Amino acid sequence: MFVRKVAREYPGGRVEYVYLVESYRDGARSRQRTVANLGRADVLAPHLDAIVRLLRPQLLTPPTPAPQSGPVRVPEALTYGPVAVAQALWTEVGLGEILTHTCSTEVAERSFVLVAHRLVHPGSEHALAWWLDESFVPDARGQRLRPAWQTHGRVRVAGRQLLQWYRTLDALFTAKPQIETELYARLRDLFGLQVDIVFFDLTSTYFEGRGPKDVARHGHSRDGRPRNRQVLVGVVMASGWPIASYVFEGNRQDRSTVKEVLADVRSRFAVQRVVWVADRGMVSDDTLAAMTEGTDHYLVGLQRRRNPTAQAVVQASVSQPRQALPHGSGEVCEVTLSGDAARYVIVWSPERLRYERTLRRQDMRRTRDRLRKLARAVTTRKLRTPAKIGVRAGACLAAHHGMRYFAWALTPDGRFRYWIDRAKLRAERRVEGTYILHTNEPSLDALRAVAVYKDLQTVERGFRTLKDVLAVRPIYHRTAARVRAHLFVAHLALVLGCALEKALRRAGLTLALDTALAALRPVRLVTLEVDGTTTQVVTKPTAHAQAVLKAVGLSRLRPPGECSETA
Repeated sequence: MFVRKVAREYPGGRVEYVYLVESYRDGARSRQRTVANLGRADVLAPHLDAIVRLLRPQLLTPPTPAPQSGPVRVPEALTYGPVAVAQALWTEVGLGEILTHTCSTEVAERSFVLVAHRLVHPGSEHALAWWLDESFVPDARGQRLRPAWQTHGRVRVAGRQLLQWYRTLDALFTAKPQIETELYARLRDLFGLQVDIVFFDLTSTYFEGRGPKDVARHGHSRDGRPRNRQVLVGVVMASGWPIASYVFEGNRQDRSTVKEVLADVRSRFAVQRVVWVADRGMVSDDTLAAMTEGTDHYLVGLQRRRNPTAQAVVQASVSQPRQALPHGSGEVCEVTLSGDAARYVIVWSPERLRYERTLRRQDMRRTRDRLRKLARAVTTRKLRTPAKIGVRAGACLAAHHGMRYFAWALTPDGRFRYWIDRAKLRAERRVEGTYILHTNEPSLDALRAVAVYKDLQTVERGFRTLKDVLAVRPIYHRTAARVRAHLFVAHLALVLGCALEKALRRAGLTLALDTALAALRPVRLVTLEVDGTTTQVVTKPTAHAQAVLKAVGLSRLRPPGECSETA
């Protein structure tokens, strides 16, 4: 046996770990295997000489006289940092108390495991056992939760433990409305959550397999998986907190969900006068009417193409004075149309202009190449019938938005002609680099309206967190209730993620959520047995990990059973 040091690179810096390694023979080959992970070198450095001296008789080098001592064992070296932070956030936002009140102590305890797993190391309930196997996750008494395995030809999770997690999902689904309502009240009291501007947006996530027939449908996929059945996931956010989440059938139109969501938010959260903010995909006469019930108002994006109102706004903006946006991010002006009580705000963004102009030129080039090939096929008589030529031409124009720029026709002598439609191209160039906002809120001037609408990106960032960091896709559950519960667990994990991001911002840190969690993973809880005495030590955090711990109120992380020092 011998001791080996291995260096690993983490976002917080370089960390060296110490392993106890054994050499052995496999036939004619010499191999090595790790006997124990002793932990970080900087933490174990004061003890390395003693450990090497104790293990000297087992080394391949000739033994030297050494003081006699009992054996040294390292039974466990478990991931500890991310779970400790998740537990601190869980307590801070009061989710443990809320779930104990709405469900039971047992459900609250198991819900923490599900939510922490979704935040720290997302995976299915089967993968949850593997996470428990390598992490220290405490129960209500501070004891480590362990996975239960059963073997039938291959290692897998015991059915009784899976059943516990599934029953916890069922309990969460049943209590979801009450949990959201109480969580909203807690966030409002603890963090001064203001509900004067409410954001709503939708995304989709897909199934592996057929999915439950109640909600799994084919629809417009935002994941690039049109062949997979999907569900729509809606999130309502206020002051950067997700206060409610919704699951809809995968084939529903975005705008058809708005009235249902507005009615639910008004009835459960007792909001007073608010401004509803939504993307242009939500806009219709019915949704705008729903948003203006009572004293409420709206701020929505306006569809630019094939929209006479948008074209009229662009034309009217030519004679209006413009204001500069902060940080040189563009210009803005306000427009009112005759006979329309609402106000329109049009924004010109140089960055957006460059992006959309590049896309247009790329689309035009690709469409022209396809049309040229089609014209060649018609000339060489590979395509003859007008019907087939029309189908191919439609496919060419649809592939890269070519219908926005090109037109085509068949000449009497059977030749295929295509050309740039100058009127269409001028219309496209007029709206390039712009976006148009539509509002009836009198207190929002043009600059404030743009700032509020940009905050809609908080919902989009939340969706990216759901899909990328929290890995809610794909979904494997086969009942609608379990699908909704699965997504509700992701919603609660997003609450903890938002709490962590806000704590980092208060501490002046610019770490992203996934970077902060990655910095915490090397923090391990190591168990040492020396001369019959068991000791637990926490490895020293890197500078980034220490900053994250301090941001959430843990200035010094101690082993379980010892009180961690607060910042």
